[in-house]
Amino acid sequence: MNKRFLKVAVTTALTVAFAVPAFANPFTDVPAKHWAYDAVNKLAQAGVVSGYGDGTFKGDKTVSRYEMASVVATAMQKNLNGDQKAAVDKLSQEFAAELISMGIKVNNLDNKVDNMVKISGDARVRYGNGDSFDNTDFRARVSFDGKINDNLKFNARLTSGNMGYKGDFSGSDFNTTNTIKLDTANVTFNALGLTNTIGRQDLVLGNGFLHDSAITGIASQAGNLKMFAGNLKDTNRIYGAEYGMKLGAANIAADYVNYDIDNNSVDVYGANVGIKLTNSVTALGEFYNVDDGTTDGNAVAYGLKFNKLGLTALYRDVEDGANSPYSNIQNDIQNLKNENGYKGLEVRYDREIAKNTTLNLKYQDFEKQDGTKIDGGARTQAAINVKF
Repeated sequence: MNKRFLKVAVTTALTVAFAVPAFANPFTDVPAKHWAYDAVNKLAQAGVVSGYGDGTFKGDKTVSRYEMASVVATAMQKNLNGDQKAAVDKLSQEFAAELISMGIKVNNLDNKVDNMVKISGDARVRYGNGDSFDNTDFRARVSFDGKINDNLKFNARLTSGNMGYKGDFSGSDFNTTNTIKLDTANVTFNALGLTNTIGRQDLVLGNGFLHDSAITGIASQAGNLKMFAGNLKDTNRIYGAEYGMKLGAANIAADYVNYDIDNNSVDVYGANVGIKLTNSVTALGEFYNVDDGTTDGNAVAYGLKFNKLGLTALYRDVEDGANSPYSNIQNDIQNLKNENGYKGLEVRYDREIAKNTTLNLKYQDFEKQDGTKIDGGARTQAAINVKF
C-alpha cells in the first residue's frame, strides 16, 4: 500500500513540477532582429510606452510574443499622432492572436484570427491500482482547429496513445510500442437546419457511463437533439440519439443507442438527471436498460455532487449484461471486465490545482451482485491533466 501511495505522490509531483511550467506560456519568443523591437523602441523614445531599464528594448533581453503584445496593448490606449498610430496598427496586426487571447479587440482582425489554424493540446499522467493490477501510463495530444470557409470548419488531433510504464520505478523502461497517430479528423458544417460533424470524432453520452468512445461517422445537432451514426474503433456499428433539456432546477438527458456488436443487435435506453438542490449540492441520478436479445439488464446510479468541493459520491447497481463495453468505466488502465453485474460505491474528486491543470481522483469499491469479491478488489485511480 505504501508503495502505491509513493507512486501516486511521485507521479503528481513530477507532473506539476515539470508539465505546468512547460505549458504555462505557449507563446514563442520574438526573434532578436524582429522589426517589432525597432518599432517599440521608437514608441518608447516618444514616451508612448515604457521599456526595460533604460526605457527601451535594447540589449540582449529576449521578449516573448505575449510580452510584446502587452506593450502593444498599452500603446493602443494612448493618444497617438499619425506616424505613431501607423506603427501601433502594424504591431497590432503582427500580434493579433495574442491581443485577442488577452481579450483586447483589434479592429478588422476578428475574421483574420477566426481563419487561423488554432493549436491546443493536453498532457496526462495516470495511475491505477487494485489487488491484481498496478499500472501507470502517460499520454500527450495536440489538436488543430481551423476554418475552411464561412460554413466549413475542420478539426484534427494527434495522440501519442497511452504509453505504459513497465514494472516499478527501479529500473524498467517506458513501453515504446506506441506511435503517434491521428485519432480524430473531421469537418463541421451547417445544412438543413442542422450542425453536422462528419469524420472521426469523440462521442460522450450519459455522463460517459453509457458511452465514451470515438466513432467514425456523422453527428448532427438541432437545438437540444443530437443524432449520430457510424463505426466504432473495433468496426462494430452504432446509431442513436440524445435529447437534453433544462426543467426548472433539473438538467435532464434521455438516450437511445443501438450497437451492432459482432452482428448482434444491442438496444440501450436510458436517462440521467442532475437537480441543483443548493449552490453547493447537486443530486444525481442515472438509469439505463441494455437488451441484447438474450440478456435484459438495468444499470442504476444515484448520489450527490458537492460542487464547490469537486467531490462526487455515487452508488452503482449494474445488473448482468448492463455494463457497456464503451463506457468510461471500461478504461484501459483498470478495466472492469466483470460481465455478471456489480454494485457498490464510487467516489470522485475533480479539482483545478493550477491554471489549466486538473487533478482527478477516483475510488471504487464494487462487489458482484451475489456479494462475492470482484477480481482486483477496491480500485483507485489518479490522473493529472495539463492543457495548453
